[in-house]
Parts: sequence; C-alpha cells; structure tokens
Amino acid sequence: FYMQSFTTKIVQLMKSEKLYASQGGPIIMSQ
Repeated sequence: FYMQSFTTKIVQLMKSEKLYASQGGPIIMSQ
C-alpha cells in the first residue's frame, strides 16, 4: 500500500520533470 503511493509520487515527479525539461531542462539541471 505504501509502495503504491510511493511509485505514484515517482510517476508524478517524472511527468513534471518532462514538462520542466520541455521548458528548459538545463536551467533546472544546473541547480
């Protein structure tokens, strides 16, 4: 049950990461 919510958070992070990457990933990666 805990792992399920954990993986869901990771998926959401990956999705938001893709959105940020399309808007200019290098800026976030440098930080």
